[in-house]
Amino acid sequence: MTVQETPAETPQSRGKCPVDLWSEEFNQNFWETLGHLQQNSSLGVHTQGSTPCYYATRYEDVFKVLRDAATYSSEGGVAILGGDNRAEPPKNESRFLPEDLDPPVHTEWRRFLDPLLTAKEVEKYQQTILDVTDELLDAVLPQGRFKVIADFLRPLQLKVVFREILHLPEDEIEAWMHWSHDLFVGETPEIAAAAFQSINQAAEDLVVKRTAEPLDNDLVSAICAVKEVGGREPTLAERTAVTVPLAIAGTESVGTLLGGILHHLATHPDDLVELVADPSLVPAAVEEGLRMFANVTALQRTVTRDTELAGVPLKPGDKVWTSYNGANRDGDRFPDPHTWNLHREDVRHLAFGVGPHRCLGSNHARLMMRLALERVIARMPRFTLAPDQTIARFSMPTRGIHEFIIEIPTEG
Repeated sequence: MTVQETPAETPQSRGKCPVDLWSEEFNQNFWETLGHLQQNSSLGVHTQGSTPCYYATRYEDVFKVLRDAATYSSEGGVAILGGDNRAEPPKNESRFLPEDLDPPVHTEWRRFLDPLLTAKEVEKYQQTILDVTDELLDAVLPQGRFKVIADFLRPLQLKVVFREILHLPEDEIEAWMHWSHDLFVGETPEIAAAAFQSINQAAEDLVVKRTAEPLDNDLVSAICAVKEVGGREPTLAERTAVTVPLAIAGTESVGTLLGGILHHLATHPDDLVELVADPSLVPAAVEEGLRMFANVTALQRTVTRDTELAGVPLKPGDKVWTSYNGANRDGDRFPDPHTWNLHREDVRHLAFGVGPHRCLGSNHARLMMRLALERVIARMPRFTLAPDQTIARFSMPTRGIHEFIIEIPTEG
């Protein structure tokens, strides 16, 4: 366990349970630790440098924070990047827009961006997703076994997000993919920092290019065409900060979530049989996968005024970290939270957040997950986890599986 009881007068925090989110112990005991926090403390506390970060893992607490942008500001920086140096305090800087903005400027950006990613608008990517999924399955199925992340999910994201949404040149795509991966799960703070610098520079170059040579039906060109936000024209840095999350969010989250679903089905044959027998359950499987394998371990908000969360008094400047995956497996909200159930009556999870900062790309993510899962169960209705492999997971700032191999049994 990575939590321990500490006296209430501990000067580092006003919470009850300290937890080291960057530790390997936390990674190894992830769900046990979150369960302990939910059941036995008001808030957990992670100390970043000398700064206490109040860790909300229960559904009602996370929901409250996400809905109240006036009390819990995004402008101190929302994202916690992979390999953040735990010896330093949280970074108070806006790196991703409009995530790191509060209303009304955040609202203005979303009023422009949301129509570009509605459920109807993202339907134009449907055939591309299907074609790429089939292309990748054509390559791996004859082998009888394959690496799910490297051979299937990462190329799927690469080709759909970078090629079809950002319209990147083929010779640049692999570099963007590596940067977006290292940004979240880089092995060291230096790797993560270098990845952010590289992808930020590449995005800036892309914005400059699309400003000079805009493309039709292109998100980046549309961002470059925005004339006014917050009473003035956006700067190059701001347009770049809007472009970067369009790339990294779709590549890290969708693959991690689909990976969680496929790993579950490979290790729970009855659940796979149920889904194959009734493909109409695929949308429900996507929602249950989003609930169970929500990958966000911690996003940050900064307190703007005296308030109280889960019985803990907070003051302006305090940092609150929210756990989407913890909220989605809160037993007070979801009965048997660690059990896969495609027939839940309440499926209102927080995988995409809630409130004004709800995930911009949620419609595209749902479409991609649904289509890919439909093709997988249609073309490989039986698959299992290959034996003799070690399954390694990462848990900060997102939770997922590094890699795993599945096998397709031969007929007879």
